[in-house]
Amino acid sequence: MLMSKSSAAAGSGWRAFDLFEFARTAQSAAGSVALSDLPRMVNEVASEGQVQAAERAEVAGGQGVTPGAPDDMVHWTARGETRVMSGSKNELYLHLTIDATPWLDCQRCLGPYRQPVDVAATFQIVASEEEADAAPLDDDEVDAIVGARQFDLYELIEEELLLSLPLVPKHDVCPSVHEALVTGEAGDIVIEHAAEDEPMRRDEADNPFAALQALKRDVPPKSDA
Repeated sequence: MLMSKSSAAAGSGWRAFDLFEFARTAQSAAGSVALSDLPRMVNEVASEGQVQAAERAEVAGGQGVTPGAPDDMVHWTARGETRVMSGSKNELYLHLTIDATPWLDCQRCLGPYRQPVDVAATFQIVASEEEADAAPLDDDEVDAIVGARQFDLYELIEEELLLSLPLVPKHDVCPSVHEALVTGEAGDIVIEHAAEDEPMRRDEADNPFAALQALKRDVPPKSDA
């Protein structure tokens, strides 16, 4: 794939392009890809029904959000670079930025929310896994990637998105609290009491004081005789 030194393009061509040539000739590009085209990210985002409900709620709240707005798009820019090294072969680099706001499920209130993701990464392009493994580990700003004549840029974008997601997705401030956090109950799940005379709620089963009370109920009263 030949492009001018400064170009803007998007599409399936970025699934297979010559990354070495891209960097060697200092090309640049920009585009967008739908989250639905990134299969591993699809497993991380909130369900479509939850997102639509959240969008309707935002519109009703006067926040100016239009249903169907392109919040499921990932915007990116890529730029190649060749660094001339004295006494050794030139080094090739890829500079990548990613901007996205995927919908995630809050683990606190269980509702969907937008998670801003802003990535700016630099990669040194090497020819083999051995070269990548030999790259110094003390440089936090540059990672090594194995280049290819049929390089998949979207796969790299997806990998960076996944690494940027929070370990525990949640609102900064939840708009509501799930009933389980208020009542301490978790649906219809019950744990049978040892004496089988009454069911015990799960939170009671996890409570050591509740277990002590159960033992007291099983001990017969003392006789005065």
